[in-house]
Amino acid sequence: MLDAFLQKHDYSSIINEFGQHERTALMLASAWNAHHAVSLLLRRGANVNMKDPDGNTALHLAAENNAKKCLHLLLKANCMLDEQNIWGLTALHIAAAEGSVECTKALLISGARTDITTYENHTTALDEAMKEGQKSIVRLLREWDPSWSNRLRQSSTPTLPTWSIAQVAKFLQKLTLSQYTPAFAHADGLTLMQLTEDDLEHKYGMTRIAHRIRLLEAIAIEQLSIPSSSYIDDECKPLPPSDLDKRPKLPPIAL
Repeated sequence: MLDAFLQKHDYSSIINEFGQHERTALMLASAWNAHHAVSLLLRRGANVNMKDPDGNTALHLAAENNAKKCLHLLLKANCMLDEQNIWGLTALHIAAAEGSVECTKALLISGARTDITTYENHTTALDEAMKEGQKSIVRLLREWDPSWSNRLRQSSTPTLPTWSIAQVAKFLQKLTLSQYTPAFAHADGLTLMQLTEDDLEHKYGMTRIAHRIRLLEAIAIEQLSIPSSSYIDDECKPLPPSDLDKRPKLPPIAL
């Protein structure tokens, strides 16, 4: 139907027009994961890098809605990978925060930069993933660019405070698990976020299942990506609200 409409009309003059929600047809199709429409629009010459009033491109919208097939099509169309919207968010920031492993991996493979920061809070894609508790994305980004996994320890003013080794020790003490403190001598908050029950049993010697469950449940509750006031160092500042929190969600599909 879309192809027939484009053939009937002079599509070159309308294909990039802004319509519903002040977005182009390509933007809307990308957001709604209508990959057949995205493929057709790209073949007909739709501009892949146009932006909506918030500065989002079709790639941003595909990443936000985990539209994997659309995102792959946009990447093949040589879209601009690192474009930032009005908050400074790239498609990688958004995919990471939303927890889309496939979209995040596709962006990384295509060459998306991991060091770009948002305008107000200066957060990277890794920071956004940590704030949202996206453990798989945190692991992927740290393994992809190891130099950035250490930047919080090296920086005197980290962009995203995380628990120090001392704070982890206090956490274990609070849970009456201080007997395991020597095993966690080199573990920080990021390490705790990635723990599995198998790790606890075999790597950290936590053989009692009740202890493993107690620790894993406490980690989930405490939201280690944002240190609580009970354990945060005096010189560390609380994590500011994410720039993603200010971003309006795409309205529902109008049928």
